[in-house]
Amino acid sequence: MQKHDSSLPPARLRVSSRDDGMKTVICFGEVLWDSMPQGLFLGGAPLNVAYHLSRLGCEALMVSTVGDDVLGEEVLDRMKAFGLSTEHIAVSGALRTGLVKVQLDRAGNASYTIIDPAAWDKIDVPDDLVRKTSSAQALVFGSLAMRHEHNIHQLSRLLDLPGILKVFDVNLRPPFDNMDLVFALARRADVLKLNEEELSRLTGLESGTEGAVVDLARRSGVKRICVTLAARGALLYDNGQWFPGKAEPVEVRDTVGAGDAFLASFVLSMLSGRVDYSVEMAKACRLGAFIATQYGATPEYDPNVLPYTGMRTK
Repeated sequence: MQKHDSSLPPARLRVSSRDDGMKTVICFGEVLWDSMPQGLFLGGAPLNVAYHLSRLGCEALMVSTVGDDVLGEEVLDRMKAFGLSTEHIAVSGALRTGLVKVQLDRAGNASYTIIDPAAWDKIDVPDDLVRKTSSAQALVFGSLAMRHEHNIHQLSRLLDLPGILKVFDVNLRPPFDNMDLVFALARRADVLKLNEEELSRLTGLESGTEGAVVDLARRSGVKRICVTLAARGALLYDNGQWFPGKAEPVEVRDTVGAGDAFLASFVLSMLSGRVDYSVEMAKACRLGAFIATQYGATPEYDPNVLPYTGMRTK
């Protein structure tokens, strides 16, 4: 892999909205199937985020590629059923639709075997897409889809868009966990989201979450970092201030997609201009907790009930 420029400056933030008040968020990255003991579940962190953003009232534009195969057709059908646009999902005749083999331990925690290559390794951002998405308020992207050079260059076309909130969802999935690349991408982001294990790996610190977050903020230049802490909730660092999010105890079925649901709720909070992060973090944690009670990352739920006014679990 080529050496990446780690001196790129962070984007300047300007949040706006459409005339009808609906926020538009671009989600760039992998679309795939999670192969679990219970069956095949549509997934990929950016798609999971897009699904939950859509459920919560945003226009989510998913940018990815699927194969010209049965699983690719099912991705498109499922996205349409979800109410997600497939306009920016390309179809590749050369590569197969992405597949991930998921193994769960007794606590429902997941480990992954990710097929390489896959169709989502070749995502294109043509000029007309750049024009159409230039009015978006946020861009959500992860590190996994950057495992090959093609997507790194294509993502840069979206990172160059002025005035949008750039949210980097760190997903360290060995062997696709190039730390130099992660820091290079972080320096172009306004917000980082990662879990506690990823935080430790990036900083090499074991002495406490807050110290590691401050170290990561210093090294990356990012002033807003959100760390998910599994059963302990989450912690937001925002320009030197700390906002904890408390998790509710639930019966975990699997943790796949719980962090993605959390991120969708948190992004919506930022775009809505809500400043009471103590409340918003709790809401995001409740949604993540609900997803952990379900199989797969994209279960159906009523956003008017969950997570804002209570939680219903099966």
